[in-house]
Formats: sequence, C-alpha cells, structure tokens
Amino acid sequence: MNRYHIFPVLLVFFLLCVPVSASLNKIASGATVFIGETNLDISLPLNGHSVIAWWPDGADRSGAPGKTLTVSPAGMLNFNISPSDFTGCTGKWYSHDLQPDIMVFTVLEPQLDLKVWDLDKNTDVTGQSVPMSENITYRIDTNLYLALNYSARPKYNPSDGFYTITLTNPNGISVPQIYTGSAGGKNTQILNFDSNPFVNTPVYYWRNGGSWDRDAKGTDGSAIYSPGTYTFTASQNLNHMSDAYSTASADSLVGKLTSGGKTITFIPEILTTVPTTVPQLTKTASAGETNAPVTAATSLSTPQPTKTALPKKTTYTPLPVWIALAGIGMAALAVMMRRKY
Repeated sequence: MNRYHIFPVLLVFFLLCVPVSASLNKIASGATVFIGETNLDISLPLNGHSVIAWWPDGADRSGAPGKTLTVSPAGMLNFNISPSDFTGCTGKWYSHDLQPDIMVFTVLEPQLDLKVWDLDKNTDVTGQSVPMSENITYRIDTNLYLALNYSARPKYNPSDGFYTITLTNPNGISVPQIYTGSAGGKNTQILNFDSNPFVNTPVYYWRNGGSWDRDAKGTDGSAIYSPGTYTFTASQNLNHMSDAYSTASADSLVGKLTSGGKTITFIPEILTTVPTTVPQLTKTASAGETNAPVTAATSLSTPQPTKTALPKKTTYTPLPVWIALAGIGMAALAVMMRRKY
C-alpha cells in the first residue's frame, strides 16, 4: 500500500472504533420531556414554528390557550423546560403560530422513587429490620424511562445513563462491591455494586441484589458485613436537571431528583431454643393427706435409687418351764433303755 494512503486509512479505522457520542437532548416530535431538562434541541418538532401553546386537560383547543411561549431561532437549539415556565402546565404542548397546529412535546414532572425490596417475600421492606440472610435488592420506580427510547430521542444510545445509586454501611462508608460468598470460596464472586443502572422500564431491580451474601467472611474469618442499618439513595440528572433546581430546597427535590435515603436494618440470626413443657406430676394422696405436686426437678432428675428392705431378724419365744422339764425327762429315759438292751 502506498505510504501516503496509510494515514487516511488509519483515520477512518479510528473513527469507526471510537464510540458514537450519544446525546439525550435531541428531541423528536411528540417526545416526552421533563420539567428541569436544559439545553434541549427542539428544532425537529418545531419544524419552522416559533410559538408553542398549552391548554389544560379537557379544554377545547379551538379557544385561547392557557399559556404560550415564543421560541427564538437560537433558543430552539438550547431550550430549557424550566420550572418557572412549565410547573402547573404539564401535558401536551402544540405549535400555535402557523396552521395546522402540531404537537411539539409532552411535559411531565419527573418522578423517582427507590424501595428496599425483599425478594423472598416479594414486598417492600424499606425502613424495616430483616435477618442478615434475607435476600434483598433495591427497586427503582420512575417515569423517566420515557427518555430512553429512539422514537423520543433520535440520538439516544444504550450507553446513556443519568442515574446514580449509592449504598452505605452502618458506619456511613460506601459499599462499592458485594461478595457472593466468603473470600476464597470456590464459587465466590466479587461484583461491582449496581451504581449506574440503565433504567429504561418503569420498574427496575438491582440485578445482583439477590446474590449479596451478608454472612460472607474474609480470609481471616472475620465478617465482611456487619449487622446494622444500611442506606440506599437514588438520584438522577437528566440533561443537567440539577442546574434548573439549584435554588430549590433539598426536601422539594425528593421524589424528583433524588429518592432520599432509604434504609434497611440487618439483624443477626437469633438462635431460639424451644422451651420444653414439663408436666407437673401429682402424688396420689393417702387418706387424710392433700394432693401435693411433685416438682419437675424431682420427677425428671436422675432416678433415685430404690430402697431395698433389710431381712427381718428371726426371734424365738421361750417355751413354758413344764414343757422343758418333760422333754429332759423323756430324753433321760430313752438313754437308760438303750443301755439295758
């Protein structure tokens, strides 16, 4: 190959390998936009128009609009959906200087919520206490997923993302990775925490949340994760939305730009011993006695040895004197008769 052709070929190869610069600020006709987005290019939906108008829901559009805005030629390339202009005017906006009117975009308030979700029970456990072994994840609920599709944003790229999720431990320290088992274990993986999710659905779950093993041990046998309260926080900054709300109070941004801190408290496994019910034994009362319970300590303790009765000593009653003398006389007579014969 001619050496003079090498540079152009390399330049083309380089351009093909470099990722396309994506942008979410190029708006298609009828796209959904959100209050607070800045520097939008709305030239495509305006299509030569310069006035946009809004009517309240259900209003007759043949009448006067509820609000109009004039967009300059330069302004249509860096248009702001500012809170001052669009708060209270959500819904469809139309062009309104040249007939026919066409829909330019739909304006919505941004909505963002995070829940701590129990995968075992399929329920919200935000702010609650669960065992260390419970399978949990985080769940994002939002309407901002509408910004992530080609029909609304023609320069949209799957690499685009504008969410940030943080997780901190009971000491307020960030948790950047999770262990799926104890360090050095055969199947243990160390996974990055899902801190920049791509949320293009109305409900999104942290994909690896259920794999987080909070009972994992380090190589020295110590616990990697301590019991206590962990905090998740979600935030979003679609098209530098935070700039539009820079003077707003932090509380007013919860549910729009941030979820606020959502906690879950992990408690150690508690080994409980099931108490054994010991029946109370009752001694049968003899006549004149009352029934007295025999204590469990006595009834269930080591069996007491049975007392063996000692043999009674044989005693003899002395014979009357006359019987004794008669016996002596009969014995003497027997001896004399033996000698005679």
